[in-house]
Amino acid sequence: MKLDPITLLLTAGTSISLLFGGGNVTSTFNSLGNAREMMQTATAKNNELRATQQAAKNQAAIADERYRSGCLILLYKGQLVAIAQGKPAYDPTTKQPLPKGTVVCDGYGTTAILEPRDFDGDGKFQPVVASEAFTGNNQLIKQSLENNRRAAYQ
Repeated sequence: MKLDPITLLLTAGTSISLLFGGGNVTSTFNSLGNAREMMQTATAKNNELRATQQAAKNQAAIADERYRSGCLILLYKGQLVAIAQGKPAYDPTTKQPLPKGTVVCDGYGTTAILEPRDFDGDGKFQPVVASEAFTGNNQLIKQSLENNRRAAYQ
């Protein structure tokens, strides 16, 4: 096997570059590894943002349906309040807790379903705000405030 002078010169030059410039090759490979890691992180972040956006759309559709179907608007001392998870709601006429499964909402876009919970461990379950969903559909919220029934909130 006979090597021509150009191939021999290129091979020798590449070998010498690798031998004396090894730090640069290592640095280049490290830079490529860092770039790949940054790309993977950016891709993961984009996927997370897409999933969050899809979840928000799904929640908005649920909340919109709850407002349309006549959720009970929760009031505290006659005023609109933002509902919060774990709080009970009461029938304004009987002062008794609303039953489990009741769909409630506020004037700010949050809807929920009352679910039984035993927070103090006494074996008595009380329906409280749970399974929340939010919508930013201000027109639907305003329409619901005008048409839907009211309930007391503490």
